[in-house]
Amino acid sequence: MATPPDFSAATCQLLMFRASLICTRCGALTLGPADAKGDLATKLGEAAHIRSARPGPRYDKNMTDAQRGHSDNGIWLCASCHTLIDKNEDEFPADMLLEWKRKHEEVLRSLLFSHRSILPVLRRFTEEGQIAQDVIDTLESHGALFMDQHLEVEQSVILSIDRLRSDLQLLLRRVRYDSQLKQLIRDLIAECRGFMNHTDRFRQRYWTELEGMRHRAGIIILRLQQDYGCKIRGPLNRILPS
Repeated sequence: MATPPDFSAATCQLLMFRASLICTRCGALTLGPADAKGDLATKLGEAAHIRSARPGPRYDKNMTDAQRGHSDNGIWLCASCHTLIDKNEDEFPADMLLEWKRKHEEVLRSLLFSHRSILPVLRRFTEEGQIAQDVIDTLESHGALFMDQHLEVEQSVILSIDRLRSDLQLLLRRVRYDSQLKQLIRDLIAECRGFMNHTDRFRQRYWTELEGMRHRAGIIILRLQQDYGCKIRGPLNRILPS
């Protein structure tokens, strides 16, 4: 029996480039530095057949070897997704893989020609990206950041900001790698701490201090939206810079 065709090195490279080094199924980055300082790289991506090279549920007996080994029959996946779909071919038909590839390349083309950064898209899939969204969700749960003055009760606001500071400190401990996210959370904690210190000493400046804190927090929130793709819902939008 003839050996089923594998992809050539050139075809694998083409599939990798067309996918922008991102797994077409789960969105994971498949190539990056092995450590922070060294020259080593970690490659976690693989070229996979859409219609199988070997008999099975996704095998098309009418295809030629040249067609099976062509980039049109390939998709770029992380090693985990490649293993998953090959071990469960009944659950992942060829049409599904083709649709993944079509949508993936459509998004990448849009980003390429719009000159938008892909980093927020990538960060959204990371653990740190989820923490960034958790920060936004936590801020949205504290009305002291956006309620109108006539609806505020001074002591309740002070207690809310104090609780917010504690909530943010817990989120900060969850961040392992992203130094930028750590600093943004630290900046929010510093804003809470500054408000508490100033209102403790100068109660007559309570509303002025709160307005200043809201303004500076809005700038940080905008960074989380732009750099991490965070979704901001409801009245928290009121304190974003215009």
